[in-house]
This record gives sequence, structure tokens and C-alpha cells, in this order.
Amino acid sequence: MGALTLVLGLWLAAKIVDGDRTVPGHLFHLAVLAPAGILTFHLARHALAPGHHRAGAIAGGLDISMIYWLSLLSLGVMLTQDLLPLAARHTAVLGAAGAAMMLGPAVAIVAGPTEPVRTALALLAFAGVGVWLAMLWRLGPDEADQEPGEVPQGPRSRLSVVACVVVAVAAVAALSMAAPLQALLVAGIVATALLAGALVFPARRVWLLLAGGALAVAVVSALTLLRWVRAALAELIATTTDAAFLGSGEQAFGGVSPADSGLSVLMGTVGWVGTVWLIGGVGLCILWMLLGARRGSGADQGRAIVWSCSAGCATAALIAPGGLFIPATALAASFVLGLLPVMLGRPRRARSGLLLLSGVGVMLVLLGLAPHAGLFRWSLGEVGRSDAVLHAAIGFLLAVLMAWQMGRRRIWLGLAGIALAALLGGPGEIMQMLFSERTAERRDWIHHAMGSAVAVAPYLLCMLARWCESRDARTPASRLAYEAHLK
Repeated sequence: MGALTLVLGLWLAAKIVDGDRTVPGHLFHLAVLAPAGILTFHLARHALAPGHHRAGAIAGGLDISMIYWLSLLSLGVMLTQDLLPLAARHTAVLGAAGAAMMLGPAVAIVAGPTEPVRTALALLAFAGVGVWLAMLWRLGPDEADQEPGEVPQGPRSRLSVVACVVVAVAAVAALSMAAPLQALLVAGIVATALLAGALVFPARRVWLLLAGGALAVAVVSALTLLRWVRAALAELIATTTDAAFLGSGEQAFGGVSPADSGLSVLMGTVGWVGTVWLIGGVGLCILWMLLGARRGSGADQGRAIVWSCSAGCATAALIAPGGLFIPATALAASFVLGLLPVMLGRPRRARSGLLLLSGVGVMLVLLGLAPHAGLFRWSLGEVGRSDAVLHAAIGFLLAVLMAWQMGRRRIWLGLAGIALAALLGGPGEIMQMLFSERTAERRDWIHHAMGSAVAVAPYLLCMLARWCESRDARTPASRLAYEAHLK
């Protein structure tokens, strides 16, 4: 959490310097919208109902924790999409990420007992193989916002290509021997990606159909011979049958545990509606972006299929046993899904930063109304978990976001946004008193305002940094904001 907070702060600072109030659009954010909404409904039903007796209960702590987890996952995708497309042109970045995703889970599988999370770790390692193989293709001058005339990066010799393939084959062989059942699942994901590619790329439809169909038949034939598959299907059918329409929120944890599959946890908490929306939404997101790769060359299409396989494995790792509770799976999914648009050749679509401000605002309101902050409070463990630290952190984040959106052209508007963020702590305390069983305390408002005041210094530094730039170094948005300030 500390590293993500630092990255978010640096990203906001860069946005203020550039005068850019937009965020990148991604279909993944729509996929997490329904589960977050359902969990908000359960939070209101369990913890915010007036007069509801909750003596000794967790009082919405798990509901707000899952909402916060989904928010972090969505934030990770957004930051990856906006910060790493340029880095994705360099083989060193993809190689380091792929090697880390392969070696970390592989060492964990070999070194010690990992039975509860073995499937999630194996899927994560196989996703790393796809990231590693992405080094075989180069991003062209129209991808990843590459400057015209810049030489694209990629393997420069046949030896490097052979070495890349050999390492990938060795990793797949080692992982298949260590986790054969999980390798069959990955083969099914690869077969699905090949068949989807056959529908999308007409020039190679026959070969992709043959390869995907043969692999699918082999996987189905192998799985039908395994008793483990029949038991897993029976468990899946039972989980689906027992799941409520919208789930039961945190009450579902009375029957599930972190060792259960992420699919079971989702079915129990957000029901089959939220689960289908999330998993189906991610699948449709991959397919929709795969459609954009039709305009690319054959090499681009190969990269698109490989990265789609990696995205499928990373998503499957999240819903595998224990996958939702392993930070590495969320980090890997954010990385792979965040780079999905650029690796599949989709253009960057800017959206208003007010969407991010609104999402953070809703999250902060829920944190203020929930009787227990849950995972949010524990994620502040590096700096302290007291109420003072919690309110100061919320005030600082809200102030920076308000200054970013309001102070693009005029410093006084940015400072007014910071002052408004400090004042919003008061209505927040009143909302706690009216809509929850928490009391309004002037002390909390003061801590919130103090956190907002701390944002003044970094905001002024960012604006001064913009003025110190030469005209040639400024981005178009920064130049426009600077000229408006001079007027």
C-alpha cells in the first residue's frame, strides 16, 4: 500500500505539472463497478441500518475491505495504463516483469508447501511466461505514444530471440511438471485465446482454428479422465446453486475462508450477478481489445494473442483458491490488464479526471460511514493506524485531487480546492452522525483539515515546476495552462 500511495502521489504531481486533468479509460473499471455497488448495498444493509444491533460484530469491516480491495485493483490498472506504456517498448521492462512473475511463484511452489494457493501461484507463473514472450515483438511508432522517428526497441539478434524462446519453453516445462493440473487449465486458456483469435483474425483463421481446436480437444480429453475435475465441477455447481442473486456480503465469510477459491468468495459475497459481471466483464474487455488488433500486422496479432493468454491466466489466478488474498496476484493482474490496451494496439482514450475524483469521493464517504475501516486502516500500518493518521491521510488525498482538478490554470483556484477539501471534513462528520452510529468529533475535522493543509506545499512546488520549464519542454496542455495564467 505504501508503494502504491507513493506512485499515486508522484502521478498526481506529474499531472499537475503537465496541466493534464484527464485519466486513461479502460473497460476493466466497468467490470468492477457492479461488484462494488453490490458490496455497497450490503454495507448499508449490515452496518448502516438505523438501530441495527451489532454488539461484537464486524460491522461492515469486511464489506468495506472488499470495496477498498476492488478500488485498489482498479487504481493499479489505471496507473499501469498511464505510466508504463512507454516503458513497455523496452525489452528490459518486460523481461524483468516476466522473470519476476515466473521465478517468484516457481520458487514458492518448489521451496515449500503451497497447497492452499498452489493453483493461484502456478497461474501467476504461467502469466509471467506470456509477459516474457512479449519481448519477441516490437511496438511500432504509432503504439505506446512513441515519438515519430524513434527507433522501436526489441530483440536485435536471432540469438536473443532463441534465448527468449528457450527460457520460456524451459519455464513452461518446469511449471508443468511441478503443477500438471494447473498446466491443463492454462492450456484451456490458451486454446480459448487461439479460438478467439481465429474469430478476430481472418487471414490466419484456419491455422488458429486448427491449433486452438486440437488443443481444446486434448485438454477436454485429459480433464475428463481426472477425478479431480469431476470433484471441482461438482463444487462449482454447488457453489453456483447455493449462491444468492446478490450474495450476502460479509456474512458469506461465515461459510467461506481465505483458502477457498476466489470464485466461491465472490459468489458468496456479491452473488452470481456480481461474479458474472466481473469475470464476464474482464473476458469481454480482453475480447474487445483483441478486436482492435485486427488492423495490425501479423507480428502485432501474435503479440496480442500471447498477451491475451497472459491476461486470462492473471485473471484466473485471482479467482483460484486463495487468489483474492495474495497481493502478488492483484499486482500482476493490475500490470497485465493495465498494459492490455497498448499491447493489443488499442488507442489511448482520455476520460475526465472528475471520474477519478468522484470514485475516490464515494470511497471516502463509505469509509467515513462504515463503523470499521477494515483493510484501509490496516494498510496504513507503515505510518500508524490511529484516527488522527487516518483522517489526515484522507484530507491530504482529497486536497491533492481537488487542487489537480480545480487549479489547472490558476493557482488561487487550486488553493481554493484545497480549502474546500479541508472544509468538507465538517459535513463528513455530520453525515457520520446522521447516517451511521458513529459520532461527530471536532478533533477528527481538525486532523482532516491539517492533512489538507499539508497538500499546499507540494501543489505550489508542482506549479512552480511548470513555470520553470522552457516553452519547448512543455506539453500542449501545460503550455495552454501557462498561457492562460499569463492572461
